[in-house]
Amino acid sequence: MTDLVLKGAETDDEVHLASDLMAKAHCRDYFAGLDWLRMISAGYPGFRREHVRIALSHGDLAGALRVNMETIRIGEARLRMGGCGWVTTAPRHRGGSVARALMVHTLRYLAEQRCHVAMLFGTPNFYRRFGFVTTLAEYAVQAPVAEALEAPGHDYRTRPGKPGDIRAIQRMHNANDADTACSVVRSAAHISNQWDRWKGVRVVTNAQGKVLGYFLCRCEEEEAVVEETGVADLGACAAVLRACAGVAREASLARLRFRVPPEHPMTHFLLQYKSLHETRILRDAGGMMAIVNLEEALESMIPEWEYRLAEHPARDWREEVTLLVERVPYRVRANRGAIDVAAASGTNKVSLGRADMVHILTGYRYIEDILATQHRVLTRRARALLALLFPKRPPFVWPMDRF
Repeated sequence: MTDLVLKGAETDDEVHLASDLMAKAHCRDYFAGLDWLRMISAGYPGFRREHVRIALSHGDLAGALRVNMETIRIGEARLRMGGCGWVTTAPRHRGGSVARALMVHTLRYLAEQRCHVAMLFGTPNFYRRFGFVTTLAEYAVQAPVAEALEAPGHDYRTRPGKPGDIRAIQRMHNANDADTACSVVRSAAHISNQWDRWKGVRVVTNAQGKVLGYFLCRCEEEEAVVEETGVADLGACAAVLRACAGVAREASLARLRFRVPPEHPMTHFLLQYKSLHETRILRDAGGMMAIVNLEEALESMIPEWEYRLAEHPARDWREEVTLLVERVPYRVRANRGAIDVAAASGTNKVSLGRADMVHILTGYRYIEDILATQHRVLTRRARALLALLFPKRPPFVWPMDRF
């Protein structure tokens, strides 16, 4: 549509109209969805009206979406991420490429805001055209309730969570997520702002009342699903498992499903139980990411790369690699433990598509698998440096952090 005006919302009325459109399109319970949108719009950390991006056709609201500005972790690195959600086209404007125009416009806006990457949880076969590629797999661990009820944990107590527990929940979450690539770095405000969604959380305490774990569990027809959990230490895992099993038993359910990433303490703990560990990948759908500013994203990776280098025999190397991403060069150079990045050509070249670059940046795929299919001119040591910089790791975003 050539008559579209694309912009950020400028008034509360524009935010409310966009929220109304998004709630009608995405929520079974319109009023609950509208209340939720207005609540997060009012108090979500860092939110501004312009984070609601709208498309107007002759003054009529043709489409809208909402952006969350977040920080995600990849090891010791922190990247600025723009999360795109609630992408909606008004019924009378469908078929006119409104959503396409909104996405192109929003990615430009994210670039202006100095975001490094963008993320969304999308429908199949639409967002790839904008550079998004499936990056976030779904992980789950199933465990039988009967066995979980036998876990030790008699000395612990379980009670409903309350706002005074938010700080403890946030600390445990961030500590447990230290090795989970692409997870959102939460503040306490991320939880307090959405406390209505957290109101079912339960905490596990010791006899003195200290919070040692938490879990958010909902019961479905066939299983109890733990949407999130966290522990102060590995010793609390058994008590949390037993408490989750107690919720499932009260609902007469025989199976627990934990939605947890592979590096989480609870995932490690459940390896000693009869359990089924699942990885589910949705190609061109689900959790997807795109690069917004590659040079600045690579520069933001320097703390992680120098940390990894310091722990490796390669710390005294002087070596470089040149990433040719769709023919644009980015030189990454190691010099006796220090890393620098430049938008310049150098030695040891490897050609990559933008999808490949997203995958190795986040750790979604093995670098060796990508090198096997790409043109490259690499020394053995440069190849080893690439493997050090881009290790395989499982990217994951918790359901409570999705948009």
